[in-house]
Amino acid sequence: MDFQARPRFNITPIPIRGHTLLCLQGFRGVGYDPMFTAHMGAIHQRLMNQPKLLVKVITRPDTFCHSCPNLSGDLGCRLHGVGTELKMVEQDQEVMRKLGIQNETVLTWESILQKIKEKMKPSMLDEICGKCPWLPLGYCKEGLRDLEKGRDSFHSKIIDE
Repeated sequence: MDFQARPRFNITPIPIRGHTLLCLQGFRGVGYDPMFTAHMGAIHQRLMNQPKLLVKVITRPDTFCHSCPNLSGDLGCRLHGVGTELKMVEQDQEVMRKLGIQNETVLTWESILQKIKEKMKPSMLDEICGKCPWLPLGYCKEGLRDLEKGRDSFHSKIIDE
């Protein structure tokens, strides 16, 4: 399977990895590089503005991965070196299991947010997210707390660079 980078701004349903559903809760306008950040910000904004958008939940590189400098052709994610893609797939499967979502399921963004709100707690991220470099910053846990309270943390907490 070829995972070469290519723009995916207008694809619907939007393909999103299982674990990225949680990453989106903590997104604050920073990322691995400017292209990745701009791409993630644009899609995140689209999801927030159009909660009825369809999302296909998957266990392979998604629309965000295709703008990430850590994506490596057929090897997938290389964030932590060789073998990272397998760990990412396991993480996707764990999140999907906790949310009760099967691979390739298509749902509206708002229904995914409802599942996250009902089934995920900030404390669960320590086990699920492991070595994620963003976890120690606390953004994702804060995003889950905000979701639980009905607030959109993204709009109020963009980091100025």
